[in-house]
Amino acid sequence: MSVEDGQGRMAARSARNGSRVRAASRPDEAVGRDNVLRTALQLFLQHGYAGTSMKAIAQELGISAPALYWYFPSKEEIFASVLEKALADFWSAVRDALTEEDPVVRLGQLVRAHVVWQLQQSDVARAFDVNAGMRHLVRELPEERAKGIISIEREYVTELRGILEEGRRRGLFDFDDAKVAAFAITTMCEYVHTWFNPAREMTVQDVAARYEQLALAMVGARRDGGHRAATEA
Repeated sequence: MSVEDGQGRMAARSARNGSRVRAASRPDEAVGRDNVLRTALQLFLQHGYAGTSMKAIAQELGISAPALYWYFPSKEEIFASVLEKALADFWSAVRDALTEEDPVVRLGQLVRAHVVWQLQQSDVARAFDVNAGMRHLVRELPEERAKGIISIEREYVTELRGILEEGRRRGLFDFDDAKVAAFAITTMCEYVHTWFNPAREMTVQDVAARYEQLALAMVGARRDGGHRAATEA
């Protein structure tokens, strides 16, 4: 075999190897970003953030680690994307439920929608509960990346505080501090998934109705000539 023939075979072999490497590194279109996020969410839920690696996510998806990096540059970015998508879905569900302008009714709609979403999307809620370092991770993200997540949270809180302040202005609510009331209601709704058991007698809608009444009682909600709304159910 001539030197020229040997060089030609080496070049062909190198080209084939390069093609294989590039092919392994290309994103598998059958996987998709949404599937990556769903799979990562389940692993975060099962093993926590610290116990889930990029390699583990790739193995669960049946792709190589380099292929996973085509979709997301890091585990932090995957987690941020899971959180952002969940918050966007949550806020969309709550916002769509707000159809009335009366503060008492509107607060009830917000609380019911919040509770229903938490219970119907309990995997998402539990994953974020397990990963107690979530807020810390968001703070460590680049400002531009964290901006969308923080913006969604602020929209929800702004809406809730607006309802409370309008109700107090109209004499329909009786409470001292809108910020404290808003965060008390939010926290109450946020952790409903920690005790709810669908196998027991209460349905999701039952729980949502109870939480609505609790929230209205917390802010001293009144309607119809001063009768407390929480006693009208």
